[in-house]
Amino acid sequence: MKIISFDRFKPGVTMETITPLLPEEAANAWRLWKAGIIRENYARADEPGVVIVFECADVAEAKRYLEDFPMTKAGYIEWECIPVTGPLPLESLFDPGGDVSEPFDRTTKDQTSDDRSGLAT
Repeated sequence: MKIISFDRFKPGVTMETITPLLPEEAANAWRLWKAGIIRENYARADEPGVVIVFECADVAEAKRYLEDFPMTKAGYIEWECIPVTGPLPLESLFDPGGDVSEPFDRTTKDQTSDDRSGLAT
């Protein structure tokens, strides 16, 4: 399951506060990335912080990894976790008679193509 996690600085914490921990924090994230536990990592655009996408069994597992980060251990940040799954199959929203067969990308389909392969006949 994918878990989207984002952090927030606790009151009074600044970039200057956390700067000494950044090398250790980055090394921990890199270790988890190499292990396939962290799938994506982003810097927040709206405020200081990060968004991490974990691949874990559940939120509790993701939180165990988050609790091991140096800034979390130091009490500088708090985390929110959102479990997500794949969206329901979009074709279930269509009329049962609707065309949901291949080719899925109809932007390059030639009018004279074979309907199944998308290749010109």
